Amino acid sequence: MNRRPLGPQPSALPDCATSRRVTEIIPDRPHAIIGCVARAATYIRTDLEGELPSAREQRQALEAYAANEGYEIVARYEDLDAPGFLLYHRPGLKEAIENIKEAEDWEVLLVAYPRCVSDTESAVHEFVHKFSLYNNRLECPTRGWEEFLSAMKAYRREMSRR
Repeated sequence: MNRRPLGPQPSALPDCATSRRVTEIIPDRPHAIIGCVARAATYIRTDLEGELPSAREQRQALEAYAANEGYEIVARYEDLDAPGFLLYHRPGLKEAIENIKEAEDWEVLLVAYPRCVSDTESAVHEFVHKFSLYNNRLECPTRGWEEFLSAMKAYRREMSRR
């Protein structure tokens, strides 16, 4: 007996049917330009020690980066004066993670610096791995998704050899 689920499978649908990108028409005198705008969220973390930039500085950097990359910011998450460890004990970050699992409102999480996610590289790699599983991306002005992804894969290969 064939027990395939009813309806088209995600792999059978065209990219536009499963994408969270928004199509935007950019008016131009002779012709209209149709482009895709990726929906993004920002995550800001400050720490008590003052080692990270202020929330205002991070917000400005992220808004400039989003504008430069063509991202539409649709959500904002913040954990102010939060420690850099215990990744899942921060309400703002937990809300962002829940969004990628359930609501899928955006596809890119923007942070000002990788340390805004965590002070430890292993936690950043874990976070990147989780995002890759849900087809989301993590980006910052100093490091693109491909760099995060290749660093995470190298880290996981190294850990598997131990």
